[in-house]
Amino acid sequence: MMRIAIVGAGAIGCAVGAALSEAGHDVTFCARQSFARLSARKADEPAKTFPARVVTSASDIAPAEWVLLCVKVYQVPSAAEWLKGAVGPGTKLAVLQNGVEHRERVEPFVPPHTAIVPVVVELPVSRIAPGEVVWRRIALLSVEDDAAGREFCALFANSFITASAVEDLLTVAWKKLCLNTPGGAILALTGQPMAVFHKPGIADVARTILRECVAVGRAEGAKLDDGLIEPLIAFFLKAGPDEGNSMYADRMAGRQTEWDARNGVIVRKGARHGIATPVSATLVPLLAALDP
Repeated sequence: MMRIAIVGAGAIGCAVGAALSEAGHDVTFCARQSFARLSARKADEPAKTFPARVVTSASDIAPAEWVLLCVKVYQVPSAAEWLKGAVGPGTKLAVLQNGVEHRERVEPFVPPHTAIVPVVVELPVSRIAPGEVVWRRIALLSVEDDAAGREFCALFANSFITASAVEDLLTVAWKKLCLNTPGGAILALTGQPMAVFHKPGIADVARTILRECVAVGRAEGAKLDDGLIEPLIAFFLKAGPDEGNSMYADRMAGRQTEWDARNGVIVRKGARHGIATPVSATLVPLLAALDP
């Protein structure tokens, strides 16, 4: 049994917290709002429920063996006090976020030499109440195949989440970014769910975003090719017309969105490699302007 602190009790945080509780670990949530019960349910299956331990003040958290950072990318600075209390000597920090800059975004907020484990999350999940989530289709976490990554995977043994150590996490992360980048931007900017992909010209915009993402990812060392593009477009077109994504949900709720981690990164890294990204460069200031 490991002592684990989860910073962020949103959809991902509650889902992984439930899995870790199912695996028998000592889990503490660091969150603004307390809740007494943790419930995770796969759609059309019975819920798994556990007692929840929640601390709402950073002064009440002690260093843990593992810390899982599950806040949105733009919330990392506001989580600094939690990290200060929960990350001690020997703590391993797993970063469960979108994008491809897990280490870069977190390193300024933890002691030097902290073991940081980037985690690529494939877990479609919705938070329906404090401490209560519903997930669909897949529950997979991918990490680097090194000692810390394998230790992270072992945390989820005998739970409903599969954690896998992969040889090429860079490529896995960029493939996930290819999935996230067009849909998040298009839904956030139009304020419409996935049905918008069937409107004239929208799929072509998504194709161009994907071409830019693939080109920059290749320059970064990811094993990507243009053959990824049409299957992803088909995936978007087959989605339920009323489906959304996290950027769409944040936009509709008037919250900040993860435009920088999903779209700004393509412009920044493209410029570093001398790769033109004109569509992404046009979308980024529009997305930024939506933030409250």
